[in-house]
Amino acid sequence: MSTLKIHGFPQSTYVRTACMAAREKGIDYEVVPLAFREASHAALHPFLKMPALENGSVKLFETLAIGGYIDEAFDGPALQPSDPVARAKMRQWVSAGIDYLYDDLVGAGLSGGNVSDEALEKADKALAILDAGLAETPYLAGDTPSLADLLIAPMIAYGCTQGRAAEMVNTKPRLAAWRDRMFQRDSFKATQA
Repeated sequence: MSTLKIHGFPQSTYVRTACMAAREKGIDYEVVPLAFREASHAALHPFLKMPALENGSVKLFETLAIGGYIDEAFDGPALQPSDPVARAKMRQWVSAGIDYLYDDLVGAGLSGGNVSDEALEKADKALAILDAGLAETPYLAGDTPSLADLLIAPMIAYGCTQGRAAEMVNTKPRLAAWRDRMFQRDSFKATQA
């Protein structure tokens, strides 16, 4: 099979998630920059977002679909739990990551210098929810990393590794331990932009 083409910019947390999934599975991939918001971009992702994936005749957009495809189409460690409850928890965290955590951790500009107290408070609440979600297992959906962990780790890296935001993570012991585990993974280190 041909090398996966992941279209997008490496700085995107969602592109990084797709790249991490490929790395976890041991798959060769290439990040192909987009002509952002041009017709060629719309041909890959009709909502003009990223990532988009090409693998021969397979063309997909949206991170969960791409991660699921990478997991199911290739050999290597499972990135989705086989247990229905654990798989539902994985989807729950993926959905929460996309719908809420991205805005609170990445969209709020926490890695910048002038961060409002309101944005920091929202981020702290989001981080507390993540910390509580790690009360029973070392990863968000069980004993091994899943697509949920691969989705949220880049958000933590982008939004919460500087200044006061990093301090917030450090005050949440389960989340801090999870961050340290995730940040040591080869897939995480190899995809730093």
